[in-house]
Amino acid sequence: MIYTKEVEMMCPVAKGAKHEPAPIPEEGKWVHAKQISDISGFTHGIGWCAPQQGACKLSLNIKNGIIEEALVETIGCSGMTHSAAMAAEILQGKTILEALNTDLVCDAINTA
Repeated sequence: MIYTKEVEMMCPVAKGAKHEPAPIPEEGKWVHAKQISDISGFTHGIGWCAPQQGACKLSLNIKNGIIEEALVETIGCSGMTHSAAMAAEILQGKTILEALNTDLVCDAINTA
């Protein structure tokens, strides 16, 4: 491959195979999460459904990659209330990846 002189004169920013993940602020320290069990903390997410009939706020307390507590707050249609109650029970005890792969019926809750 033929390179221009400008490209040949460029210096590499990073070289080698060690590219760690971005650090996550976690309980007073920075953690490079390489496994699901490395993740602990408290997080919030918000979501809404396509016709903008309602919104959802999802709060998760995660310890060692497992969801310990899930609080689902909703504003909107009557179906969201039932979906929120189911989601709060379903999410507890699941890992983060299992939770992402779970269909929680309501689009607003899934988005959050």
